[in-house]
Amino acid sequence: MEISMRTTVGQAILPAAAFQAVASRHVRVSGPRGHRLKAGRSQDWLPHSIAVAALATTILAGAALGQSQSGQVIGEVTALDPQSRQISLKTDQGEAVTVAVGDSTSFRRVPPGAKDLTTATRIALSDLGVGDRIVAIGQRSDDRRKVEARTVIAMSRSDLAQKRLREQEEWQKRGMSGTVSAVDPGAHTFTIKSGPKNVAVQPSGKTEYLRYTPDSVRFSDARPSSLAEIKVGDQVRVLGDKAGDGASIAAERIVSGSFRQIAATISSVNAETGEVVVKDLATKKTLTVRVTADSTMRRLPPAMAAALARRYQPGAAKGEDTGQTLDRLPAMPMSELKRGEAIMLSSTTGSDPARVTAVMLLAGVEPLLTASPTATRDIMSGWNLGGGGDQ
Repeated sequence: MEISMRTTVGQAILPAAAFQAVASRHVRVSGPRGHRLKAGRSQDWLPHSIAVAALATTILAGAALGQSQSGQVIGEVTALDPQSRQISLKTDQGEAVTVAVGDSTSFRRVPPGAKDLTTATRIALSDLGVGDRIVAIGQRSDDRRKVEARTVIAMSRSDLAQKRLREQEEWQKRGMSGTVSAVDPGAHTFTIKSGPKNVAVQPSGKTEYLRYTPDSVRFSDARPSSLAEIKVGDQVRVLGDKAGDGASIAAERIVSGSFRQIAATISSVNAETGEVVVKDLATKKTLTVRVTADSTMRRLPPAMAAALARRYQPGAAKGEDTGQTLDRLPAMPMSELKRGEAIMLSSTTGSDPARVTAVMLLAGVEPLLTASPTATRDIMSGWNLGGGGDQ
C-alpha cells in the first residue's frame, strides 16, 4: 500500500510503513527508583499501536523527501523555545538533539491509529508540547546535535496515552498470555500453558508477530517476527477471539520473547547505578540484575503472599488470575529492596549470562518459595509480558 503526502518540497510518495518509531515509545510517569516508569507498565509491552506501528520509519524516510538517513531524528520533546524557534529532543537512543525550525518548516500532527496520512492536520510550533513524539526531517549537523528541520511530524502525548488506555482495555478483555508448551509447524499452530489451561493458539495469514530482542525489555525495540521463531519455552501474549470454552484463541497479534524466571536472594542494591546483585537459588551463582525505567517492580503484601501460597495446597481453589492480581499492585521503588530478602525475577536472556535486565521483579515472595518449587515459574512466566492467564 502506498500513500501520498503533499509537503513543502513537493509530492512525496511514502509507503504505509510510517509511524512505528513515533508511536512505539510511551509517555512516562513517576515510577520506581524515583525515576520514570511507563504508565500502565503491566501492559506497556503491548503492541499498543501495531496498526500505527506499521506507519513510522519512512514518513520520516529521508529518501522519500530527498534526504539521507542522517537527516531525520525521532524522539520525545523535552523542551520548547518559541522565541528562538527551537525544540529540544531526546532521541530513542538517548541523545539530546536541538531541532531548529523556520518559517518554511511544515508541521503535521497524525493521530495514533492512523494507517495513512489522510487524517494528518496542519499545526504550528505553538501546538507542540513537552512529551509529544516527533520526527524532524531536514539537515543534520556533522556533530549530530542539531537538525535544521524542513518537516516536523508529531503525535501528541495525550493522544498516545488515550489510545494506549483503550488498547490496554482491549488486551485485558481479549488477550491471553502463557508459556509455549508445543509447536506444530505443519498445522501452523502452537500451544501455550496459560495458568492451569492448555490453550491452542491459531494464527492466520493476517496475524501480526513481534518479538523481543535478547537484551531489551522495550516494546519499541521489538522486531517483526514470524511463527517460525516461536519455540517451546517462549513466553507469548496473544490478542484475539477466544473460544467459548477457553481452549483456543484465533490470534490477531502475537508478541513473543525468550525470558528467564529466577528465584534469588538479594546480596546488594545500588540505586544509583540501577543494579541489584543477587544469588540465584537454583544455580547458587551470582547475577547482576539491571533495573531500568522499563522494568516493573511490585511487592506482595503479606496477606496476599499467604493467599497465593495456599493455592499450592492439595484441593485448593485457583482463585483469580495471578497476573491480574499482580497488575493491580502499586509500583515499588528500588529503595524498598533490602539485602537478604528473596525475590522472583523474570529477565531477558541476555548476551552475558551473568548480567540480565529485569522485566518483572516481585518481592515479598518468601511464602511462595516455601510453598512450591514451581512457584517462580508459575507466577513469573504468566506475568512476563504484562499479565498472566486469561486477561
